[in-house]
Amino acid sequence: MAVWTEQLLSSLPTLRLDPEYYQPGYLKLSADLDRLNPVRLGDRGIAYVTDGIHGSPDVVETDGIRYLSAKCVKDNFFVLDGTLQISKTQDAQNARTRPKIGDLLVTTVGTIGNAAVVTEDILPANTDRHLGLIRLNETSGFDPYFVSTFLNSKYGRFQSLREATGNVQLNLFIEKIKLLKIPRLSCMDPVAERTRASYAKRRESQTLYEQAENLLVEELGLAHLDLSPQLFYERRYSETVAAHRLDAEYFQPKYYRVEKAIRSCGHQFVRLGSIIEPIRNGFDFRSFGEGETPYIRVGDVGNGIIDIENAERIPISINELKKNVRLKLGDVLLTRKGSYGNAAVVRPGQETAIISSEMMLLRLKDLAFLPDYLAIYLNSPLGFQQIERRVHGVAFYSISQPDLADVLVINAPLSLQKRIERHVQNSLAARQESQRLLADAKRMVEDAILAAGSSRGARPPHPSVG
Repeated sequence: MAVWTEQLLSSLPTLRLDPEYYQPGYLKLSADLDRLNPVRLGDRGIAYVTDGIHGSPDVVETDGIRYLSAKCVKDNFFVLDGTLQISKTQDAQNARTRPKIGDLLVTTVGTIGNAAVVTEDILPANTDRHLGLIRLNETSGFDPYFVSTFLNSKYGRFQSLREATGNVQLNLFIEKIKLLKIPRLSCMDPVAERTRASYAKRRESQTLYEQAENLLVEELGLAHLDLSPQLFYERRYSETVAAHRLDAEYFQPKYYRVEKAIRSCGHQFVRLGSIIEPIRNGFDFRSFGEGETPYIRVGDVGNGIIDIENAERIPISINELKKNVRLKLGDVLLTRKGSYGNAAVVRPGQETAIISSEMMLLRLKDLAFLPDYLAIYLNSPLGFQQIERRVHGVAFYSISQPDLADVLVINAPLSLQKRIERHVQNSLAARQESQRLLADAKRMVEDAILAAGSSRGARPPHPSVG
């Protein structure tokens, strides 16, 4: 069924002539907002708006400043796995783009309109040009936690998408961010309180997960591994022949120290390939945006979590695939390319997802190992350092199935594995509570806007339908 609207040129609120800007859904949402006499972020006294560093990042390996990009900002939270660091010199030269506590960061490319509030735990940091930085004035009357939740609601997100421009890649520029409308609602304080509580629960979740990792290495007596790199070292030619590797990084002494610690920790150890079914890579699919099946990619796995809510959707189901990559509860997914080495367990409700070809499916067959223990182990220095040693490539590093199967896994006592599992479950419970609080806050915003429109007896414009 075709849907259209007719707009008089004289009545257009902007110089935009693209029909997408005037689609009926946008017009209705805009009318709902306009009844509340909203202010724009760029209005005098409301906010300072800028973007990040436009030059190339001066990337450093250590002793740098966290460099936030669009992939770091989600719906009211941050994902910091694999974040680059820039030099302190470049950071000092770009004071304008440094976020402060209470600033809002908004994605301006990719998934446009994700917003999150900057908290102390992610600083010091700087930002790249694909993030908008919003600094609310103290006299504006707006709480950043309310504004962030509003921007992530349907009334904020539609504006970000509507104001974005471009052909190959849409971009939300600074001047367009300034046009975003923010209403003053009676529920602003309760929304901000719930959003703050959500952030606290997410921090609690992260702390519990880190405690599980610490429990693993401490109980195994491996909490003080020396992982410092060395600039100079020697290896025999026979070692390079046996390893089929000539790159110096493979022979870093820290990798030998990790393997020696595993072999001498006092517990039995096995090779990963002996306790799992044959490793499978996922399915390659590149047409996103339509369909209902979650498609899990590298960016959707981190901190022991599969972020199925923010995953892309594709128009095929797992039942249509000839490739056997159907997920089961307790499977462990591992990123094999790009941000390699991130592991997470498949949870209830995630079994219908399809994993990308950049993911590996690990299915335990040895009951002496619990899935949560294996995921924690692979994410810990004990597992990750072995994976890092085995990756190969030029532009993008990746690990092969045979190399992954060769990783050593300590057979920890089942009692320890269960203690680790309880920490992980508590971490998941805190994260779920965080998500519930955010959903409540967002619903309060949307319900308040609809209720305000109804109480005034206003009716939305009726688009022409044919």
